[in-house]
Amino acid sequence: MLPEALRGFASYRDWLEADPEFRGRIVFAKTLPKKPPRTLPYQGAFAGVLQALGLEPFAHQVAALKRVEAGENVVMAYSTAAGKSLVFQVPVLQAALKGETSLLLFPTKALAHDQLRRLRAMAQALGVKGVYPYDGDTHGEGRRRAREEGLVLLSNPDMLHFGLLPRHGDWAPFLSRLRYLVLDELHAYRGVFGTHVALVLFRLLRLARHYGANPQVIAASATIGNAQHHAETLTGLPFVELKEEVARSERELLVLLPKPLDRTGERRRSPLLEAAYLARALAEGGLRGLVFTNARRSAELVARYAAHPAVRPYRAGYTARERRRLEEALKGGEVRVLVSTSALELGVDIGELDAVALVGYPGSMAAFWQRAGRAGRGERRALVAFIPREDPLDEYFLHRPELLLQSPPEAAVADPKNPVLCPLHLHAAAWEKPLAREEVLCPEGFGELREREGRWYTPKRHPHRDLSLRGLGATFTLRGPEGEFLGHLDERQAYWEAHPGAVYLHGGESFLVRNIDPVRREIWLLPALEDHYTEPRVETDLEVLSGEPLGHGVWVGKVVLRERVVAYVKKRFFTGSVLEEVPLELPEITFPTEALWFHPKEVVPPHRIPGGIHALEHAMIGLLPLFVLAERQDIGGLSYPFYPRPLPSGSGPTVFVYDGYPGGVGYARAAARRFPEWLRATLDLLKACPCLEGCPRCVLSPKCGNGNQYLDKEAALHLAAALALSLPRRTVH
Repeated sequence: MLPEALRGFASYRDWLEADPEFRGRIVFAKTLPKKPPRTLPYQGAFAGVLQALGLEPFAHQVAALKRVEAGENVVMAYSTAAGKSLVFQVPVLQAALKGETSLLLFPTKALAHDQLRRLRAMAQALGVKGVYPYDGDTHGEGRRRAREEGLVLLSNPDMLHFGLLPRHGDWAPFLSRLRYLVLDELHAYRGVFGTHVALVLFRLLRLARHYGANPQVIAASATIGNAQHHAETLTGLPFVELKEEVARSERELLVLLPKPLDRTGERRRSPLLEAAYLARALAEGGLRGLVFTNARRSAELVARYAAHPAVRPYRAGYTARERRRLEEALKGGEVRVLVSTSALELGVDIGELDAVALVGYPGSMAAFWQRAGRAGRGERRALVAFIPREDPLDEYFLHRPELLLQSPPEAAVADPKNPVLCPLHLHAAAWEKPLAREEVLCPEGFGELREREGRWYTPKRHPHRDLSLRGLGATFTLRGPEGEFLGHLDERQAYWEAHPGAVYLHGGESFLVRNIDPVRREIWLLPALEDHYTEPRVETDLEVLSGEPLGHGVWVGKVVLRERVVAYVKKRFFTGSVLEEVPLELPEITFPTEALWFHPKEVVPPHRIPGGIHALEHAMIGLLPLFVLAERQDIGGLSYPFYPRPLPSGSGPTVFVYDGYPGGVGYARAAARRFPEWLRATLDLLKACPCLEGCPRCVLSPKCGNGNQYLDKEAALHLAAALALSLPRRTVH
């Protein structure tokens, strides 16, 4: 059944084909059938709570509740809208009836507050009191009541780190009765953030045991390739994994190719413009939807280009009040379409949606279907539209759209033994309670800790303040023209997006960065009437500290990365044409990380090596998320025609791919293990792309620090082909 607004049309495809703006450009269409869940009687330990709430669980929920009833740690890798929340809500409420406590952790405050409304309504029906939020928005009396009266606490890892664990003595009554620990949206705890969360959970569980509790863990995740292993990595506990695919309504998956601008189709309209036209068509058609972009600037630009009052941007960096207002406006119909980053990828309740559009592949199958699953939660058929960008990964799926339906989900990565982050958390843990030797998780942790009578102590007075669980470096505060608070940026974002002279897009409006104060950590904005936006130019250098071979001529090792924004370019709205390049002098960001590297064979003339390895680096990084669950912004690359320092692997042209965070989180090492498949996919892409000199669909990169200068696609093709000859025979991917 289609929405009422599409009366007279047989499908979303027909509706779009009737619009001259989209006619003839749907290159792939597939209707995904319903797979509704079936209910099943449940007679177990939680039956009383379910009956009191008037709920009849689905078969997969019954299976999960029985595992919880048996005392096992459970991770549910269910599809979107499969009803994961009920499996932890019911045990948590039953524990509260017995006077036992539960701690529910969510990756964002928005998710916690969304769940708070539902849990409080259920608790009221049962006569349960003591359901409280405990996060950065909880102040004064609210925090005291949560601590003294809380039976069910909804929080996030940041507040656990800054608020609860350093004051665990005050929380002793809560921790001593801790029955359940709930980890919602487990797949969000990956990469650097996941590494932080693993170490925070290590600290939480050791303190709970100190007070006599041994909490059972219930985790909920989108579909990832290693849900059980990931849950065990994050907690150090054994888990049972449960899987289920549910689809409450039909969904039409369409691949919408941006409008060709020439006869050959080699030049296409900007995918941001394409998304803007689609967002406007949805709004004017009375449909409710989300348009997902992969960058904050893109979300702002799509909403700006749509030029419709019912289309608004939504992203991280906005204040909590702004985000709540936009969510309520979408629910109420004042806003028809939100253009969002991954900030709305997680399960905040924004009602039933008719459509989801994805501007570009989000970097993983898990994220693609998590975003797609935001539509189709009711009875009406829903639209999922994929708009490929001019990007190697998007081009790969444009020519193989069936892989969107067939590819297995990727594995999540987190590393609690990260040599940079682990010692910082051990100082916090030792401050909370001196460590036993076996609790020092990484050898680097012994470096600054002090041993006394078999216990390890920290010399630091405030170790918790040295840690930020999100972002890189210290946080900068954004101030508007009247000094009003607009949001936060981490150190790298500040220098990349909000340097002096930058045009900063916020809420669909343009602001000019007046000043960035690195001492007070503040950025001041002015109103702007600019006809352009800005992009940084970055110089990066990499020093290898150690290395080991991983086969196929690939090495992995510890490196030091140095990065500085040296200029920015002004680009005109809509066309992206460059107006001017302006030099800058900003502080250098330096941090240790991990990288892989390899030496392409010199099969092209020497003068073509620099452009060839630069183009090969871009193409390979563009396809890396096919093989490793990493966001595009989490990884970087460098290529040297001749690396200026000694290398354990020898000399010659060198291509590096590195983790973009201090200490590294395992992306480079995981990529090295998939090198043969990764290289062959790159070779296939370079062969298939019809351009002659290189384009955004093969070797141009939106992240290139020097503006994609000096790229040689043909040389990259020869270098990749020569590397592929030395690989073992192709295996089925």
